[in-house]
Parts: sequence; structure tokens; C-alpha cells
Amino acid sequence: MKTILLVEDTKVLLMIIQKKLTSRGYHVITAMNGNEALLQLKAHPDVQMVLSDWIMPECDGIELCEQVKSSLYSRYIFFVLLSARDDQDSIIQGINAGADDFIAKDTDIEELDARLKAGFRTLKLHNELVSKNTELDSAYATIKQDLEAAGEFIKRLLPSDPHFARAELNYVSIPSAQIGGDMLGCMQLDENNVGIYLFDVAGHGVSSALMSFSVQQSISVSGDSSSLVRQKIDTPPYYKITSPCQVIQQLNELYLSQEGSDLYFTMVYAILNTQTGLLSYAFAGHPPLVWVQDHKDKAVFVEQDSFVVGVFDFAEYTTRTIQLSAGDKIWLYSDGITEAEKDSRQFSEARLKELIFDIKEQPTSIQANTVINEVRQWQGKEQFDDDVSVLVFEWKGYPEGDESCNTSSLKKTNTQYFK
Repeated sequence: MKTILLVEDTKVLLMIIQKKLTSRGYHVITAMNGNEALLQLKAHPDVQMVLSDWIMPECDGIELCEQVKSSLYSRYIFFVLLSARDDQDSIIQGINAGADDFIAKDTDIEELDARLKAGFRTLKLHNELVSKNTELDSAYATIKQDLEAAGEFIKRLLPSDPHFARAELNYVSIPSAQIGGDMLGCMQLDENNVGIYLFDVAGHGVSSALMSFSVQQSISVSGDSSSLVRQKIDTPPYYKITSPCQVIQQLNELYLSQEGSDLYFTMVYAILNTQTGLLSYAFAGHPPLVWVQDHKDKAVFVEQDSFVVGVFDFAEYTTRTIQLSAGDKIWLYSDGITEAEKDSRQFSEARLKELIFDIKEQPTSIQANTVINEVRQWQGKEQFDDDVSVLVFEWKGYPEGDESCNTSSLKKTNTQYFK
């Protein structure tokens, strides 16, 4: 049964209207003025329909309407103003106070009933919408909580120890939302070799993050088992390190075979021999490395034309090498940093290389954060529009007591590449 709060200060008229409404199947609660009406609404939290007289003592219909239509009121009320006045100015005043409908007191019960039924239909739609919004809010809160948990999990996949024998790294990885498609890392491939990678999955959000997690798991090293980056063999030392180009080649074959996915990613994968400073690397459509040459006091790009991973079945990748000197640093980054914008201008790779050179005297342990902060200051805002990842590593030099060594012979004895 639909409930109406009827507010009328004339007792006889109150009883007449109440009887008419009751005969039409409504449950009617009554009040003699606005203050009593507010108490009745408090006592009956399910009431959402108010039929109120205009002129009343203590608190009239206009004042009552303004209170229940206030943003501070606890629930939505459909308010019908009942008055002997039916002139245009009175109607405008009532609607401006927030009234949903305006009915003259001498209105026929048939019309009054029809107006009230229309009001209850409006209430039904409103309540259904509120219910749906509540469900959506609850679902959104759950999704937000899950994404935050996923973001924390992904953070735990990032490198926890920045120190290796004769090498040190520093990184920053910031998703544009709770989770993103960038991933970076490093792994001890054997006693002398460290694998370093950074990849950037196209797009943002959950699908990109899931692919990023999948790629990271594909190249991770777990105990003595084989992986894409290190293969078991039957003769000493019982493993061969996979060359950078072959790692990317295998990833391309793996993700090409996954039907229904239109995602792809760029990547740079490198192997640093910490004994010799020899760096082997391969690109997959990724922005160039920045090589800070300490002894030459300059910074240069290291780049390679190549295809992204997961699109072209004919793609081939190439391993190249450079020889680092003690104190040299290599920078890996995603395009979120170079494509940061200000006034329709991008930060650019050239500006990044210049910035990296300018801060070369800073300790490696803070340089990635310095770059991020400088780009934020340049673009004039804290948040990035894309996922941003920056990683720098420094080769400290030859083992103590070895001022020089034959890198070609060390490469043969210390690094075995699985082709």
C-alpha cells in the first residue's frame, strides 16, 4: 500500500482529504503543520510522498518543502503543494521552493489521484536508479580494491635489490592508473651475468597489466629449471644463457600464438657481464638506450630498428654488443617519459638524453627519481598520462686488482649463449 503524508492545518479539510485518499487505496499519515510533518517523516523513514497545504502556522508548506528538498535531508521526497491559490505567481513560487507538483484544493479527486499515481511512478524510477547506483558503487569499490591489491602485487615483482657484483641499478615505475602495462626487472643469470629488461605493453589498465605479468613470468628465472632466458643442458655448466635476440624471438612466437589478443609490446633486453662490462642487447620496437660514457664525458643513443613483439610472424631480431668502461651507465625507459606533454610539446628523447647527461655526477641510487621529478616539473603536473618506467644501471669496473683484461676471451669462457 502506498503511503502519503498529508499536511493540513484545517482539521475538517484534513479529514475530508484523508477519507478521499483512503478510499483510493492510499495509507495516509497526517500532520497539522510543517514541524509536525518533519517529526512524522522522522518516525516513518519509508514515507516519500508528501501532500502539503501552503498556508500553515509555525512552518508553512513552502518552508517544509525547502527543508525536505535540502541537500542535507536524508532521503528523496516527492513533494506536492496543495493550495487554494492557483495563480501563475503562486505556482512559480512553489516550484522554485522545490515542489514537484502543484494542485489546487478544489481539484477533483480523480485528477488528484492521477497526479499522485504519476508521482509514485517517478518515485519508483528514482528508487530503482538509486538502487542501481548503490550496486554500481559497491561493484566499483570492489574493483578498486582488487586493482589496488593487484597493483601492490605487481610492485612486488619489481627488483628488490639494486646491487649486483660490480653493478648498481636504480629505477622508478609508475602506472597511469592502479595498474599498467610497463614492467622492468633484472635477474642474476649466473655468477657473472645479469639480465636487464624493460617492456611496455600497448594500452592501459587490466588487459595490459595481465599481459605484462604474463611476459614477466615468461622470462623469469626460477631455480634450476629452464626458462626463455636460460636453458638447461646435459654438460657442465649445465646451462646456456639465451642470447637477447633469441629471448625476444621466442616471446614473439609465444604471443603471436595467443588467439583473440590484439595486444603487443615493445621491449629491450640486455645481458651485462659484470666481470668484463660487455653488454649484449636486442630491441623490439623500443625507444633507444642512453649510454652515458663516463671516461668520454658524453651521452649517446644506442638504438636498433626492429619490430614490436606479438604482431609480425616474419619478425627477426638481432643481438649487438657494446663495451662499457668503469663508471658507464645505461638508461632504459618507456615512451611514457619522452611523450609527456606540455602545451602540445613532448618532452622528447633528445631532452631526456640532455637531462641524463646533466645529472651524471649524481649517485646512481637517486638518478631515476631525479629524472621523474624533473619531467613532472617540466610538464607542470604530478600525474603522467601514460605508464612511466625508467631504469639506470652502472657498471663499476673490473674486479679489484684487474686494471684491464681481454674481454673477448672472457666472453667465451664466462658467457655461453643458447641460440
